[in-house]
Amino acid sequence: MSHIKSAPSEDSTPGGIADLPVIIFSKLLNNDTEESSKLFSACSGWGFFYLDLASSEADSYRASVNNLKDFAVEYFSRPLEEKLTDVNEAWETFNVCGYKPRSLDTGNVQGKKDGCEGLRLPADVFLLPESELRFPLGAEASRQSVGSFIEQSHAIGTLILSRLSTSLGLQGPARLENSHRPDRPSTSSAVLQHYAIEANLPADTSSGHFTHTDTGSVTILFNTEWGLQVCSPDGEEWQYVPPAKGTRAIVNMGDTVKFLTDGRLKSCLHRVVPCHDRWSGGPRYATIFFLRANNEVEFEDLEGQRWNARDWLNRKFLNYRSPHKVQKLSPMATGRVGFVGLWETGTAT
Repeated sequence: MSHIKSAPSEDSTPGGIADLPVIIFSKLLNNDTEESSKLFSACSGWGFFYLDLASSEADSYRASVNNLKDFAVEYFSRPLEEKLTDVNEAWETFNVCGYKPRSLDTGNVQGKKDGCEGLRLPADVFLLPESELRFPLGAEASRQSVGSFIEQSHAIGTLILSRLSTSLGLQGPARLENSHRPDRPSTSSAVLQHYAIEANLPADTSSGHFTHTDTGSVTILFNTEWGLQVCSPDGEEWQYVPPAKGTRAIVNMGDTVKFLTDGRLKSCLHRVVPCHDRWSGGPRYATIFFLRANNEVEFEDLEGQRWNARDWLNRKFLNYRSPHKVQKLSPMATGRVGFVGLWETGTAT
């Protein structure tokens, strides 16, 4: 069982910039031993790293990312009534497919709701022809870009897992990529996010995104503005992660690979808070792929309870809606008992 670690105090003042390692994608493709070793160090230390995609093999991938960023700006500018037509009422479908309005989850400021809205685009629609999931109608015009982004993100994520499996000495069915097969159902999804400026948010809603660890295995992020913070490897300080610029993506590990490797890989605490001296003052957008294990894959959480990958996601997403006092009772949201990572307005500068 993985151990529950300490965390920074609720009122710790954020400030520094995380010195994240940079992993070269082309070297991972070529199975470079030294680069694989750097990857393992990054995932067992920070649990976060930059992935440099400056290679001809990634040209079309970067193009799909740019297309989706443009689509996100257009989609989130639509009237709320129009976006609400992409909401799925069934809970398990809602968690992987369709529009997610802001103010549903508990926020990162005491007594306020979360200020992020999103559009979830399920991988199974593209990877499993027999999937019954309905692709959001509001994204139909960008279906080709979404499909390209999902298929290539899945391949990149499983490449990362393959190199980590070798570093861990895993063999056969125990190798991590074998728990993330594209021909088996999963909750893997692409997600577009929009963070409005504070002046455009309801009074009961906080800017940014709540403190959490990711439910899945590998997260690949492209963002436009400052605001992302990670908890340092010693668990004592919040540090900013500069936005992914040029050919870089930000990659982090999630709960599932932490549990499957008994804590040898790190699922790092992170959140989004306004960085007033660097955030341009406009809205913030993010294009993300969440690689998650196949639905039937089982693991044991920090409290010794067994889950399959699908049930873990659904239960953790439900926990995100709970009041802070309830979230503090278990390590589900943040990996720490008694900690939800609140910040005070005006301190995150």
